[in-house]
Amino acid sequence: MGMIIGIITGAVLGIILVLISMILFWISKRKQQENQYAIWFMVAGFIALFTSGSNALRYFL
Repeated sequence: MGMIIGIITGAVLGIILVLISMILFWISKRKQQENQYAIWFMVAGFIALFTSGSNALRYFL
């Protein structure tokens, strides 16, 4: 049961981080500025999604 909670938490966290990074990119495009935090949020989100997917494959297969 704990593994499933970790998989779901990682997936939700990854999706939230990717959405935040997209919003930050959108704001920086409108202001015509570069936002380095958006890149780091996107990297962290994709790492969380990748880790969650890897754990899900290991758990379900």
